[in-house]
Amino acid sequence: MYAPRTIALTVTLLAGILLSVPLQEARRDTSPAAATADFSPHFSIAVRRNRITVAGDSPSLEHEARIREATVRAFPGLEPRFEFRPLGLVPNWWEQATSELVAALARTVSPSARLSADTLRVTALVDAETASAAPLHALRNSLPETVEMHLALVPAGAGVAARASCERHFANFEHGAVNFEESGTAMRSSAIPVLDRVVALADACRDALVSITGHTDSSGNEEQNRQLSLARARAVAAHLESRGIASERILAHGAGSSEPIADNETRYGRSLNRRIVIGFSYPPWSTGWSNPQQRSGARYVSSGDTSRTSSTSNSSVALGGTGGLPRSP
Repeated sequence: MYAPRTIALTVTLLAGILLSVPLQEARRDTSPAAATADFSPHFSIAVRRNRITVAGDSPSLEHEARIREATVRAFPGLEPRFEFRPLGLVPNWWEQATSELVAALARTVSPSARLSADTLRVTALVDAETASAAPLHALRNSLPETVEMHLALVPAGAGVAARASCERHFANFEHGAVNFEESGTAMRSSAIPVLDRVVALADACRDALVSITGHTDSSGNEEQNRQLSLARARAVAAHLESRGIASERILAHGAGSSEPIADNETRYGRSLNRRIVIGFSYPPWSTGWSNPQQRSGARYVSSGDTSRTSSTSNSSVALGGTGGLPRSP
């Protein structure tokens, strides 16, 4: 038989083991509430120069894909950079709120935002005339009452936000190749989608000038090259006008072979030199015309003539496919 002391010691040990089980289970609490209490997720967006950085905690690859898609759609003119950190447990409102935050910032300029489980802080330049701050205020509906919102929204002067956004797009705009039939001025069908993108951006930024420069390789007579390059630039200008871009905003320029970007001694180099270059810029008077005589119509010039003409429109902007551009005043 076991001694009473041995039996008592055994009972004490068993009781200690049984009591320790609930304590260990409590320490292993993996509920969302417990996880949120131990670790607060974060999500941030910042625009610096021509780059947008999106960083933070993501519960799934699907969420990351939605954020990537929303960012590219909302800020098409910026180079995106994503820094996600996998985090399986986040508040149940996290995915919707982060997606809506990206979309809401699209109508602002130089935004910076940081979201946590209890706070949202946003700094941005907004245009009061376009109600670009409205989506940010609407975020309140996607956040629980426990999350505090701190919005530092700086109002811009009339048209400033729109112009800043357009200039950001101009700096990153790549229209693609505008191809013509060999030795001719008839555009190939592949040029139409390219020019559709040009029309969309020009329509969104209606105070901007559109410059079209035709280039050739060095084959043949230089005077003929200038005339061919100008004729092709005119063909592009005519297409833009047919799509509703005011002729006064367009400058068509023929550079001939004077500005090569590749070696004219090779077939490949000559193919690169035969090109159309389309650019956008704002004139100093882009807030409005002071002299009606400035509306002089489209200009067609050959190499060496750098004169420009332009016009403005104060109509509301139809965004078309430009995405992220606020409406011009």
